[in-house]
Amino acid sequence: MLDKSSLLTMDSFFRSSFCTSEFTVDKMLGAMTSFISCPEYIEEANLEELIAGNTEVGFKQLFEPGSVHHALIDIFNEIDNALVNDRFSLVMHYNVDDSMQEPPAGLSQWCEGYLQGAQLTNGIWQEDFNLLDSIPDFKKGRNLAEECDACLNLIAMFADWQKALKINEDPILLKTQVLNLCCSIELGVCLFYQLGLALNQIKIESIDFGLFNIEKETDDVANLGVLNK
Repeated sequence: MLDKSSLLTMDSFFRSSFCTSEFTVDKMLGAMTSFISCPEYIEEANLEELIAGNTEVGFKQLFEPGSVHHALIDIFNEIDNALVNDRFSLVMHYNVDDSMQEPPAGLSQWCEGYLQGAQLTNGIWQEDFNLLDSIPDFKKGRNLAEECDACLNLIAMFADWQKALKINEDPILLKTQVLNLCCSIELGVCLFYQLGLALNQIKIESIDFGLFNIEKETDDVANLGVLNK
């Protein structure tokens, strides 16, 4: 459960003139979740610039000690803990149920934020997928990349639901799948996180992939199977 006081602090920041990013709390949560899953360390300042927009005062409020900075760190740590302890749930946070015919507005904003956060780390992910693809006799690299692409496609669908309905061959059926799609997105987000951890661990221990049993490092995340939902 995210701290309500921290969420209110961030909501006030986003409504202030110090922030020009047009972010909301839900967009921030999505961007944070994507950022946390990166398989390589990148400066938090990249995320803070995305959240604050192009104002120096807004960036300083996020970066320097104070109520906004502490709220940001608190929420970041709560999301990280939820992912680590298998407590991450979009279904519960946004109260998604099988009667819904469209994602809640907050969930759509979360998805927008996740995609924006993914833009910060896309290059790193691509390098790692290319690296996995180059390992002799390792067949799962391409499959993992396809699983992640499938997840991003689902997230993009929720980020612009009206567009998804227009281009889908059976929009009536699609409307009945909101809960199932949300569950698949949850699964995909966990895939990104677990895969990010595995790739980071591999790179920390050695750049010589011959020293590792890559199958062992990636079997669990591959078995999450977004495409099989």
